Amino acid sequence: MTCSNRGVTTVFSNLNNSGVLLSFDVLQEDLVYVYPRKILLEAGNKTYHFTIEVSRKNTFPSTYTKKKILDIVSQIIGWIFIISWGSSFYPQLYSNYERKCVIGLNFDYLALNIVGYISFAAFILNLYFNLEIQDEYYERYPRGQIPVKLNDVVYILHGTLAIFVTIGQCCVFERGHQKVSTTAKSLVTLIVSFYITCVALERLKFLKWLDFLYYCSYVKLAITLLKYIPQAYMNYKRKSTSGWSIALVFLDLNGGLFSILQMMLDCYNYDDWVSIFGNPTKFGLGILNALFHSFFIIQHFVFYKDSAYTMI
Repeated sequence: MTCSNRGVTTVFSNLNNSGVLLSFDVLQEDLVYVYPRKILLEAGNKTYHFTIEVSRKNTFPSTYTKKKILDIVSQIIGWIFIISWGSSFYPQLYSNYERKCVIGLNFDYLALNIVGYISFAAFILNLYFNLEIQDEYYERYPRGQIPVKLNDVVYILHGTLAIFVTIGQCCVFERGHQKVSTTAKSLVTLIVSFYITCVALERLKFLKWLDFLYYCSYVKLAITLLKYIPQAYMNYKRKSTSGWSIALVFLDLNGGLFSILQMMLDCYNYDDWVSIFGNPTKFGLGILNALFHSFFIIQHFVFYKDSAYTMI
C-alpha cells in the first residue's frame, strides 16, 4: 500500500483556558488516518502539529458523499440494471433451445457482440483489479473515483459467458443459410489488427496501458452502434421480428435506462461529474441501448405485428 503523509500545523491564539481537548472525528478510517487523534490545548498562544495520512493518492476527495442514502440507492440501482441486462440473454437462449433453431438471430450481431464484450471486459477488469491501472487513472483524474463497480464486473463476465453459449447454440441448432458476412469478418479482423498495433505501441512506450484500455472500451461502444444494424435490417428484410426475442429488448432497454440513472446519481452524490468521462462507454451504452431498443419495440408492435417470418 502506498501512503502519502502531510503534516498540518495549527496555531491557537488568545486561548484563555487550559485543558481544552481537541479531537478529530474521522468518517472513513479505511482511507484516512489522523494522529494524534486528540490534542490537549493550553492557555495562551501555542502551535500544535498533527499528521494526516491518506492510504491512497487522490482517493480521499472522491469518497465524500453528499448523502449516504444516495450511495445505497445507487448500489441498488446498479444491481437492478445488472439483473436486467443479465436476464436479457435468457429469453433468446430459451427461444433457441425450445425451437432447436436460431433462424432469425443475426450471426453478424453475434460476431460483433462477442468482440465488443471481450473488449469491454479488458477495460472493466483492469480498472477494477489492476492497481497499476488504477494509479494511472488517479494521475489523470486526481479528484475522480474509479468508474467501475462490482456490478459492472459481474455484468461483463456473465454477458461474455452468455454470448459464448449462444454461439454454441448456433453451431448445433438449425440455422438455415445464415452465416457471418464478409463485412463482419472484415470488421473483426480490422479490430484485432488495431489491438495488435496498440500493444506494440505500448511496448515501445508510445502509448499508456490506460489509453489502450480506453480504446478497447470505445470499440465496445462502436460495436454497440453497429451490431444492432444487421438485426434491424434483417427484421426489415423479412418483415418480421420472429426469432428475435422481444423480452430481450425490454430487459436490455430497462438495463440501459438504469445504467444511466446510476451514473447520474453517482456524479451528483460525489460531486464528480468528470467520472462520466472516466467511463464514457458505460454512459454511451445506456444511451444507445435506449435508442435502438425503442426502435425494435416499434418494429415488433407497429411495423411487423403478427407477421410470419421468411427463411433466409
